[in-house]
Amino acid sequence: MRLGRPEQVATHRYGRVLLATGIVVVATIALPDNNVGRGFALLLQALLLVMVTVAARDSAGRILSAIGLAAAALGGISAAGVTIPSWIALGLSSALAAAMITTMAIGIVALIRSEGVNVQAVAGGLAMYLLVGMAFSDMIGAVAAVGDGYYFAQGTDGTSGERIYYSFVSLTTTGFGDLTPSNEVGRALAVLEVLIGQIYLVVVVALLVGNLTRRGETPRGRSPR
Repeated sequence: MRLGRPEQVATHRYGRVLLATGIVVVATIALPDNNVGRGFALLLQALLLVMVTVAARDSAGRILSAIGLAAAALGGISAAGVTIPSWIALGLSSALAAAMITTMAIGIVALIRSEGVNVQAVAGGLAMYLLVGMAFSDMIGAVAAVGDGYYFAQGTDGTSGERIYYSFVSLTTTGFGDLTPSNEVGRALAVLEVLIGQIYLVVVVALLVGNLTRRGETPRGRSPR
């Protein structure tokens, strides 16, 4: 018998995570592109990281806790009106996205191994799809910050909301054409995101949905207890 603090276990409530991720994406697009807006965006992403971590595995992970606390602290400072360098905000946002995607992948694999593919696993897979779009928007922001000239051919680097909008337009291959990359790096990122978005949908999501275990059925490859 182990003494001390009880071990925290994964909840695998990815339906809630999917809903929260969608809210964060929409809210981040709607927030103003200033210190206050970027601060609230970091706070929302830090809260989402907490939800992802609790759903996927032990919520006491030191690295994840450090990233979340740093994002929450700087987000609060920025939301209060203090100027935070854009590269710091972009770096933290990228770290949050990478941490959430990695943690989600670990948690979903663990869930499938223990219970088979269920509705929560499908919801987790869709949440990861949204997180990929957010991660690419951060990469676009980083390229825009260090590159020469404007990132978009329309003569702008785009606001944070516009970059997220453009990222999801690329990820889903909608292609409205109102924002287009102006340089080789931007075009390469666009091609990479389009490929990842399509491959993810037709392979990962299709496999999850195709192997979805109905309630009361035994997961494929497993014998009843």
